[in-house]
Amino acid sequence: MSLVHVITPIVTDGFRATALPAPDGCKVTNAQISLGPASIESAVDEVLAAPGVVDAAITAEAGGAQALVIDCMLDPGLDAAREAVSIPVIGCGEAAMQAASGRFAVVTVLQRQERAFADLARKYGLDKRMSGTFGIGVPVLALETDREDAIAATIAGSRRAVLDGAESIIFGCTGMLGFADEVRAALGECKVIDPLPNAIIAAHVAAESGQKTNKTAYPAPDAKPVAGFAMWAALDALMKRQPNE
Repeated sequence: MSLVHVITPIVTDGFRATALPAPDGCKVTNAQISLGPASIESAVDEVLAAPGVVDAAITAEAGGAQALVIDCMLDPGLDAAREAVSIPVIGCGEAAMQAASGRFAVVTVLQRQERAFADLARKYGLDKRMSGTFGIGVPVLALETDREDAIAATIAGSRRAVLDGAESIIFGCTGMLGFADEVRAALGECKVIDPLPNAIIAAHVAAESGQKTNKTAYPAPDAKPVAGFAMWAALDALMKRQPNE
């Protein structure tokens, strides 16, 4: 039985109110960060979420987690979390783009994220396969409160993406969890990737195979004084550790 911990990098109460999907042989736990943004829709939001992600990653590893998932398509704090722990850390954005077939498009909440997803595709070496980003005009926190309208908007955005040449659709927000069946039914043969279940499966596979973070690529940070982060206990302890500890 693998133990995968999902870090939800926002502070909105009840955002993950239901149990997350778990592959056979996998136990999935989940917690939100305690300090950070209400949702992640901008680069500023990503920066505000990152300290909590790192702190949660350190705490989860110490608690026995065998792999981690960052529950956001923009992968906030992904590289930092990989430096901070030795267990695999899966970013929903990276895993979804890697799972796409052929040319893919990101259908996301707001068009303002177009630059962010283009940057991620370049970072992961997949920019030549990315056809574009299609915002549906529904903020993250309205995806559940206005679910029916959000699904309809996601279907419409996905159809635009297919007409533009996409062979795979990636949801650009993990708040679209559960939209995939209706979008697939509307689109037919086009591959649709629901990023959070996809990332959980990738984390389960990594844990089952005993993978570890490549510490040559993601070395632990050097010890140095850091002010103002005592509220993130694990992060504060990491940055205050003694050399060779």
